Amino acid sequence: MQFEHNAARAEFQPAEEHATSLSRPMQRLVELGLVRREVPFGASARDTKRTTYDVVDPFMRFWFRFIEPNRSRLEARRLEAVLGEVRDRLPAHVAGVWEELARASVPRLRARGHTWGPAGRWWGPGLDRRPLEVDVVAESEDGAAILIGEAKWGTEGDASRLVEALRRKAERFPARRKREVVIALWLRRRPRARLPAVVFTPAEVLRVLR
Repeated sequence: MQFEHNAARAEFQPAEEHATSLSRPMQRLVELGLVRREVPFGASARDTKRTTYDVVDPFMRFWFRFIEPNRSRLEARRLEAVLGEVRDRLPAHVAGVWEELARASVPRLRARGHTWGPAGRWWGPGLDRRPLEVDVVAESEDGAAILIGEAKWGTEGDASRLVEALRRKAERFPARRKREVVIALWLRRRPRARLPAVVFTPAEVLRVLR
């Protein structure tokens, strides 16, 4: 079986020529709750080939990312080498989990006076046909607004630049139409400067998800 593997997100994308042969075992893993099938926000699983498969449990994802590939080194007691790799790659692992928590929190948060439906990730060609990816997308429950967001776990840097980048993404987003756009950031720490965006921190996310 051949997979395209993105280690930063622990995603598995079946190569197109093997998609049919893989559909049954992958569907079984989905039914067991071990793997999650994801399509771009607003897309139908039946109508799109843009599909990713993620290991659901973050601890199991940690195992397959850091432990399983290093079993021979661990058995040889090369612990420092493995620990160094974990330290180097752990931020990407945590960032992926933070994105998932951000999306999960959206239906329980209010932003700009709106309540929101389930959030998802979106990727594909933008209105200008160039590749576009958005961490968090959701529609307001009344359909009048769309939320465009990004989850950033590492050093935020200039948060105003993140807002501007999201604004440009919103302009290219195919499903925007003429709805109100709410820009949202999920950051490790709240910026000192006031931003034209809604900002959520880990404390707020964990509070609504309890």
